[in-house]
Amino acid sequence: MAARPPFQRFKSVFSMARATVMCKLSGARCTMRQLPKSIWPSPSPQPPSAVCQVWGMPARPSRFFGAKRENLDKVREWASEKDLEEARLWSSKFEPENLPIDRMKASFVRSSGAGGQNVNKLNTKAEVRFSMSDARNWMPRYTIKRIEALEASRINKKGEFAISSQRHRTQEQNLNDCYKKIWDIIKEASKTPTDSSEEQKLRIKNLQRKANEERLKRKTKHSEKKTLRRERKDSKFFL
Repeated sequence: MAARPPFQRFKSVFSMARATVMCKLSGARCTMRQLPKSIWPSPSPQPPSAVCQVWGMPARPSRFFGAKRENLDKVREWASEKDLEEARLWSSKFEPENLPIDRMKASFVRSSGAGGQNVNKLNTKAEVRFSMSDARNWMPRYTIKRIEALEASRINKKGEFAISSQRHRTQEQNLNDCYKKIWDIIKEASKTPTDSSEEQKLRIKNLQRKANEERLKRKTKHSEKKTLRRERKDSKFFL
């Protein structure tokens, strides 16, 4: 295959470099394929086929992470010591066999995952739903609030928490995978903030003090280097 002329190779490389720089300057955390077309110069109306992941971050806007953290902070401020203690006690006894499967609705649809021709004949993708309002009967309030903050995208307008799986070839395996995912999410949401011991507080304080001392040393060293350069410039000027 004949090599492209040098100016064409330069044009494509320039387009990728320009899009990457503009993505960093705008603070976007997305792939080059998902950048707006206005960023691309006129010779290249479409992004290149190769995907350049900027900073290795997922293709979600940075405000998503800020909103999630804000919601978690609100839950922490809302929760009382009684709610935290109730969640700790309930979580310590909550095992996979304790998951109330009878309160959840399971359905199956066509899968696009593993299975070859099998997925064209059978509904192997599993979907499991349960009502968040009904979850108050078997889950602590603190855990429910945390799920609503952590997994807001999985809750629909009807107030149902929905999750799906199509990793396996059979309905039973995908259904069990859904239940495992739900259990993992509930256990993660049941985690409560722990109070630091006196030793941990002292260790953190010492680390902060050392980090501050190192920062001041670097700052002083940089200042001395700049002063030395200035003195050399002045001496050359007078010579």
